[in-house]
Amino acid sequence: MTRSCLPVPDHQVGGYRAFAPPDDLAFAIEAAWTHDAATGNAPHRVVPDAAASLCYMGGGDAADGPGTSQLCLIGPVAHARMFEPSAGHRMAAVRLKLEWCRALLGAAPYEHEDATDAYADVLPHVARPLEERLARTRTPGEALDVLLGFVRARAADVSTARTPWLVRAGMTMLRAQPAEYRVSAVSAQLGVSDRHLRRTMAAETGISPRRFARVQRFHALLREADDAPRPAWAALAARHGYADQSHLIREVQELAGVSPTRLFEERRAEPRASVDISTD
Repeated sequence: MTRSCLPVPDHQVGGYRAFAPPDDLAFAIEAAWTHDAATGNAPHRVVPDAAASLCYMGGGDAADGPGTSQLCLIGPVAHARMFEPSAGHRMAAVRLKLEWCRALLGAAPYEHEDATDAYADVLPHVARPLEERLARTRTPGEALDVLLGFVRARAADVSTARTPWLVRAGMTMLRAQPAEYRVSAVSAQLGVSDRHLRRTMAAETGISPRRFARVQRFHALLREADDAPRPAWAALAARHGYADQSHLIREVQELAGVSPTRLFEERRAEPRASVDISTD
């Protein structure tokens, strides 16, 4: 991703904006993203997410200075929670696919589930020089450039063999078609047993194939619902592989903790960020 790729997000909810990854990093990155709490006191419901983010965050209080920002590892989200940043709090991050978290960040994703940890506590000799470079940035766009450059350099130094081929192949298939693939179909296509696929994937990422597919389908549903003036839940259920509207409602309730309508209303009510993230 170059600077010219950043101006138009491909998904936005309130202060959160997601950008497609650069082509050369799409194998490892789900997205680059920013969050800007322009007004503060605008709660955002964080929903389950089968990814990990390397995030530079900080600011928000009038007394805050440039030294208040910190580089953090945001682990996969297993349980929905509310996030209420203070006004002016900013975040710039790269969202890594779970199967690449250990190889590129030196961290097992399941050890950081539902947590936001200082990256300097995870891999200090790597985190500290990166954090120093980030401290010299002045915009979210500049911070994203630094983070993407870091991932690019790390990817050039690691062997793909450090991530089991079976895990990469299985998660790629489930990510591409979460509504259609069953674990049995994936394992059969890869020539292994269901049990072996489950055990290998869980050992590397901490998530089962079934749970991973459910979360991927949920995110695909959210993205389409966010773009609709009034989501047609029955049609969305059919399009995303739910048995019916009742099945969709149960799944969203279980994953997000609220009904689809309530979740949609919350997300629509969040004030949108207006800060320019460009580096120009």
